[in-house]
Amino acid sequence: MSEPVVSVLMTVFNAGRFLDPSIRSILNQTFRDFEFLIIDDASTDGSAEIAEAWAGRDPRIRFIRNAGNKGQTTCLNQGLQ
Repeated sequence: MSEPVVSVLMTVFNAGRFLDPSIRSILNQTFRDFEFLIIDDASTDGSAEIAEAWAGRDPRIRFIRNAGNKGQTTCLNQGLQ
């Protein structure tokens, strides 16, 4: 499998009610050659379970769950690495 042309990075912290429509929006784009990295920053509202379920259904999604809250900037840097 070749490297994707584009990487999409999303950080999440307790955004469960917005997460499903956000993921659907990214996946429904006409451009298909991308990886989608979702980093959950120790959510407590079910966000991680939603993202993990999506990752199980679409191979373009990579899901990372942090054990503790690190903050958005740290999570963005984590995704860039």
